[in-house]
Amino acid sequence: MAIEDVDVRRFVTWKIFPVALVVGTIWYYRQKGVTFKSLNRKLTAFAIVKIMARINKSKDIVATKKRLFSNLEEQKSNRSQRLQILEIGVGGGANFTFYPPGSQVICLDPNPNFKSYIQQSIEESNVEMKRFIQGFAEKLETVEDDSIDSVVCSMVLCSVRDLDKTMSEVRRVLKPDGTFYFIEHVAAKQGTCLNRVQRWLNPVWYCLSGDCQINRETGKAIDRAGFSQTSLNYFKLNTYVFMIRPILWGTATK
Repeated sequence: MAIEDVDVRRFVTWKIFPVALVVGTIWYYRQKGVTFKSLNRKLTAFAIVKIMARINKSKDIVATKKRLFSNLEEQKSNRSQRLQILEIGVGGGANFTFYPPGSQVICLDPNPNFKSYIQQSIEESNVEMKRFIQGFAEKLETVEDDSIDSVVCSMVLCSVRDLDKTMSEVRRVLKPDGTFYFIEHVAAKQGTCLNRVQRWLNPVWYCLSGDCQINRETGKAIDRAGFSQTSLNYFKLNTYVFMIRPILWGTATK
């Protein structure tokens, strides 16, 4: 085979074929009416559900969630009506199995592609989805003041755009004596090696992981939000992803 033929084959294999594959993929999805924005949301939803499924199987996370959400049963017993729960950044509904049977859940998430995963989680638990809100935690305008028994955030405050505004909205929608439940990965203690690494890696992590920030001091934001009572607890998650080992969990009462 002539050298020129080899060069042509290499050019077609490494230059033309990849470009044709990309162009063909774009054309195919455009014919199907699928935009790259919607495709990205679908892939993001799928990835988050799979990642959270692995995290939620951790013995530490399971034990902590059982302890954290056990207080929901007490809240339920003190209510004459069904428990009203707002979960911010609901994802695929991984927390539903920890909620008391009969609870009504308002699901908030900016990504509408979680709906099918939520429906599956509902079928596997004994809760009811009251409604799905496509939106952001900083602007809960469709949720009335003093209307929610419990607000839940689970591995989501790392990616909200404005943490203080989110806390303000959580307080606004909670009923008097309502409770905010949270379990979040947070910044390591100031001055530690891990804290410095988190600060160094955060810009790259933020770009690669869908706005997640690994150096958020979430506990301080909760403390200054004006809750009447807070309970903040910390532990180290047993995971090879060392950047998210520091975990904050607890409650805050309006």
